[in-house]
Amino acid sequence: MGPSEHLLVWRLRRGDRDACRELIRIHHTAVYGYLRRLGADASRAEDLTQDTYLRAWRSIESIRQAASLRSWLLTIARNEFFQRMRAGRIETVGLEQAMDGSSGDPRADDVVARSERDSALRDAVSRLDPDLREAIALHYFQELSFREVASVLGVPSGTAKSRIHQALNRLRALLA
Repeated sequence: MGPSEHLLVWRLRRGDRDACRELIRIHHTAVYGYLRRLGADASRAEDLTQDTYLRAWRSIESIRQAASLRSWLLTIARNEFFQRMRAGRIETVGLEQAMDGSSGDPRADDVVARSERDSALRDAVSRLDPDLREAIALHYFQELSFREVASVLGVPSGTAKSRIHQALNRLRALLA
């Protein structure tokens, strides 16, 4: 975490509501977009995003182990998503819908949605195993480092690197 993130965490721990608004402003697009890529529809992704911030607000003391605020929030979002999936309270949408222009991250979505080549890429990504697809989404769409991807997934850094490498090889084969 950089100095500005440390200051924001300090303010959050003191109960500063403006800091909470700042946290949401900075990270909303990343959290919402990630939940969409996991397969939540737009409405459910918005609900899960709100739940993510509520849980973050309540557990700000646990931030110490996180590589960054964004990776910490994405870990919370991931846990919320899979907890609801296990409870049967989420029906996922297909990757095509999850990666359409409404996913909340215009930089990634514009790149993905612009051409037939991107359509082929979406199709190839949708055919990846879920573990590989999630690693790709975190690293390339959320622009997390290998260390941050590992933190979100709860795996060693080497495993995260390996999943991304495997996914890229699989994508090359699918797109060839």
